[in-house]
Amino acid sequence: MTNWNSELLAAVAAMADRAGVDTTTPAAAPDRAFWNALSESGFTGIGIPEDQGGSGGTALDALSVLHAATTRGALTMLLEHTLASRIVAECTGGPATGPATLAFADGRCTVRRTAEGVVLDGTVTGVVHGAEAAVLVIVLPEPQAHPSVALVAAGAPGITVTRGSDLLGAAMDDYTFAGTPVDLHESPHTAAVLEERGALAYTVALAAAAAAVRDRSVRYAAERTQFGRPLAKFQAVQQRLAGLTALAALLDTATAAAATADTATRRTAIAAAKVVASASAREVAAIGHQIHGALGFTSEHSLGRFTTALWSWRDRYGGERYWSHVLAGQILDDGADPWDLVTGATEPAAAEESAR
Repeated sequence: MTNWNSELLAAVAAMADRAGVDTTTPAAAPDRAFWNALSESGFTGIGIPEDQGGSGGTALDALSVLHAATTRGALTMLLEHTLASRIVAECTGGPATGPATLAFADGRCTVRRTAEGVVLDGTVTGVVHGAEAAVLVIVLPEPQAHPSVALVAAGAPGITVTRGSDLLGAAMDDYTFAGTPVDLHESPHTAAVLEERGALAYTVALAAAAAAVRDRSVRYAAERTQFGRPLAKFQAVQQRLAGLTALAALLDTATAAAATADTATRRTAIAAAKVVASASAREVAAIGHQIHGALGFTSEHSLGRFTTALWSWRDRYGGERYWSHVLAGQILDDGADPWDLVTGATEPAAAEESAR
């Protein structure tokens, strides 16, 4: 994809090579050496303005770092931390004080004021990389208003954690809060904007994983010999590789459009890209494993890191059904012209904010 910052791509790739990335799947632990290298070099603060304590750069720069890290197969909390720390900086004027992760609460969480301050009660489920986080950023929905953002120290009193993990081996925990002290802020953005950020980040990660599956499959088909000739010489294999390449290109194009969309078309572009990414994930993974055969299913083979990521991430921040409904709602409820949505010619009536 031509929109990524090539210097950041190269720097992150070199950092991953130096630190080492273990692509065994499921992972026994995150790639902490690589995460530490990113953090110490200031790469985890890219996308946050310098006057807010970040490393500067644009949101596209931050996505470039995410794309590069995902392409190398690294298992870190970079995606969640990038989203969470940016919100913290916007709410407080400074980034998160340590590794942070983001979660959206539902009606099971409430805040109340006591003589000692604000406390949180309730349950939040499926907190990704919660075990690695020093700060939990909990987005609390507010009817007819911007959501509240509760900043919770991971070691605060009143927290009960039920540990879990996803298919990759990343922590995916449930948290129960009972009078847990929090630092409460009003989000400067609507819940829809925060949702869009998460959907875009996971779309970028899915596109990077799909590109990695494509590259490994093309290389393996060229190197692997069967019946006296490379797999890539067989017509059936060529057809599958062509389909895989087309899907990866489709993801790349949709992601590029979403990452560079203007305010008027941003929600539409992100919705379309997430539909494409989520809908394509299963087929991309299937073709990759068909090309590699039994070898690709071994836990030690790097292919599994990327195909398992495609399976694990496709529904985060909404799958294809959810975002298809968003697009349909712009037409049926908001009166947008279908052709305008396809071409990006006009602003959908659902667009709410002029700045992201």
